[in-house]
Amino acid sequence: MTTLDGRVAVVCGASRGIGKGIAVELAAAGARVVAVGRTERSGTATITGSLEETVAEITAAGGSATAVGCDATDEKSVASLFDKIAGSHGHVDVLVNSVFNSHQFVATIGVPFWELPMAAWHEVVEVGTKSAYLASVAAAPLMLRTANASGYGAGTGGLIVNISGRGAERYRYNVVYGVGKAALDRLTRDMADELRPHGVSVVSLWPNVTRTENLDRDPERSRASFGDLEQLETPRYSGRAVVALASDPAVTERSGKRFWVAELGAHYGFTDENGRLHELPE
Repeated sequence: MTTLDGRVAVVCGASRGIGKGIAVELAAAGARVVAVGRTERSGTATITGSLEETVAEITAAGGSATAVGCDATDEKSVASLFDKIAGSHGHVDVLVNSVFNSHQFVATIGVPFWELPMAAWHEVVEVGTKSAYLASVAAAPLMLRTANASGYGAGTGGLIVNISGRGAERYRYNVVYGVGKAALDRLTRDMADELRPHGVSVVSLWPNVTRTENLDRDPERSRASFGDLEQLETPRYSGRAVVALASDPAVTERSGKRFWVAELGAHYGFTDENGRLHELPE
């Protein structure tokens, strides 16, 4: 892997979970990270994690990060976010769409669609999928400037990573989850077609079950569902996959496709924290 020194990386959903892990790893690789989320400060939400904590962890490790509060489902808020980024950085190299309300989603797992409240559709499709579309729409013009502004070679005009999952192709958790993830993967394929002539790549990233703050809130229940929590992937494992993709001069060959995090780990040779290896899920 090459370093990402000086590149501008926007991570939507960076206050906790997989998004936070990705933001931390991008900063560790030298990127200037813009951490985006709704929970700006500690103690302002009922669940663990905030942009303040994410930026503090990055800064303590010697990285560069700024926090920007944003409702990723609101078109005006997202447009304002990228106007600020255009003013401060001028362009965007990497966009990660990792917005997902896992705290609210847990209660809907395994519930038949006819018993699900319509709020479940909002939490998955409106929050998860719509936010990825809005951010990509607003980021694309800034990503088209990347090759000229940064002086990188052909084919490195930018990278969009959508955090998706196996529910895109087979039943997982419930119906709305599958709809949301399938839409994300289709978004990846179609955006890749339109952005390919401009050297911008789009990839869907599939983490396996990941040990986030949400699982640690109720470890007994989590162990009953997923086994030994110490053996699960961590958010930073997904972050290392994004760094590997962003560092790969041949990433355009992967554009429009989906990859398990463990699949990329085997290809690029990175491990999870503490040197752990993860097998490719069945």
